[in-house]
Amino acid sequence: MSRQIPFDECLAQLDALCGGELLDGAAPDAILAVRQRNEEAGPYAEALRMLVNWIPVRSADQAIARNDFIHALGPLRLRHQSGEGSAETYRALARLIRAIDAVYDELDSDTAHGSACH
Repeated sequence: MSRQIPFDECLAQLDALCGGELLDGAAPDAILAVRQRNEEAGPYAEALRMLVNWIPVRSADQAIARNDFIHALGPLRLRHQSGEGSAETYRALARLIRAIDAVYDELDSDTAHGSACH
């Protein structure tokens, strides 16, 4: 079974790994409001909208698996692979995917070390 982390906690970690540009100053627990707005700008805006719209999150503290994050970004990745989108947003998307891997790899590492101690 895939490890899970609360959505808002994961967003906070992803934001830190993306230089604060993912949430652009918004609080992780308030980001679900992005579903109703389309005013965000910047290289991560579309990816963030995809995350909050494609992952079935009912509350900010709902635990989410790595695959949910990666699958939510799938359509955006395919668009970029077909040549659509800017180089800036493609680099941001690639950085975000690496950040997702880093967050969940760290979670797996902490779990493995914790279970080895017991």
